[in-house]
Amino acid sequence: MLNKDALAAALNGMGDDQEGREAIERLQEQDLVKIDQSILSSLGRTWKNAGFVTAGVLIAAPDEYEDIPESFYASRIGILANESRIEVKGSLEALKTCEIRLPSASEGG
Repeated sequence: MLNKDALAAALNGMGDDQEGREAIERLQEQDLVKIDQSILSSLGRTWKNAGFVTAGVLIAAPDEYEDIPESFYASRIGILANESRIEVKGSLEALKTCEIRLPSASEGG
């Protein structure tokens, strides 16, 4: 089910970028799955700079997501971290210094 609270939180951090807000509001559950998969597929077991990951996912995103701002991808990284689907070293508030990776030990699926 689409997490409307998470979307609302992302929208609150958007400021005045109306195109970005509208693009986020149009997202459906399958879009979030695609975005999360893009983030996860860009990671391995070694630490990567979170800012580079968000920028890379943003650049590689299909045209249908072209108006979605980088801050939304950063918020998805936070959600993946909260779900223990990725590990975070540092603060996600500082993407330039924060690092992320896939969990180092599989927990059975």
